[in-house]
Amino acid sequence: MDGYVLTYSALNGLLVGAMFGGIALGLSLIFGVLRIVNFAHGSFLMVSMYVAFWFQKIVGLDPYVSVLIAAPLMFALGFAVQAVIIGPLIRRERALVVEPVSALLLTAGVYILMDNGVLMLFGPNVQSVTSAITVTSLMVAEFPINVFRLVAAGAALVLAAGLALWLARTDTGRAIRATAQNRDAAALSGIDVPFIYNLTFGIGCAIVGVMGCLIAPFIPLTPNVGLAFGIKSFIVVVLGGIGSISGSLVGGLVIGLFESVASQFYSAPAASIFSLGLFILILLWRPQGLMGKKK
Repeated sequence: MDGYVLTYSALNGLLVGAMFGGIALGLSLIFGVLRIVNFAHGSFLMVSMYVAFWFQKIVGLDPYVSVLIAAPLMFALGFAVQAVIIGPLIRRERALVVEPVSALLLTAGVYILMDNGVLMLFGPNVQSVTSAITVTSLMVAEFPINVFRLVAAGAALVLAAGLALWLARTDTGRAIRATAQNRDAAALSGIDVPFIYNLTFGIGCAIVGVMGCLIAPFIPLTPNVGLAFGIKSFIVVVLGGIGSISGSLVGGLVIGLFESVASQFYSAPAASIFSLGLFILILLWRPQGLMGKKK
């Protein structure tokens, strides 16, 4: 294997891995606080990509500008889904189970509803989103780096740092962390737990809304594009450590780097299968994930 090709593959893997980590941030936050798996996570990403597509088609808005619209829209959608659909289930089952397993089936229903709703509105045809940015690659040393992937990877790092800082330094962030640690104790301390749940779900969807607009220029857009990203996000979150912001990035980097390098020796589908094997091996070694804490 040529050293140049291997290094270039590793650089691309790091960019893709950072992108995976950024997409998984919202899922990690929701998983860490609500203790439910948001199976519709990829669907929220898909909807945000269609927001970028639709605003470009109607008013010619650049997808990077659409972030300013998609983020609050996805926050409102996530807040509403949690408050209206998932919240009542959690309240009904609170006395029965600590982590409502049926919420997984409920979010799966949301995923089916969202994907089929977009399919009805936009059809099954592959769509594309373009950006006004004309420079598609930058030379870093001897390696051409895709600008769109670089922007998405950089945004993921900024989002992770900003989210971690906000959770640590603000009263609302501390309330979210307290609810994640012990929701009953948080409620006894005067924290409005249902509102924190709604807020957390909304923030998680807003993050994926940002990432959706940023990846739209280089990811073909179809109504089922979110499923693969949703599954990958779940792998990244569990691998990095449930509820760990830094773990999402580390897990994404590990998966992205491994798949990119492995694809130089095997086909892309085989590399994805090998990454699942790596995922299993790491969890056998550290069941709590790479950055997770032992209980």
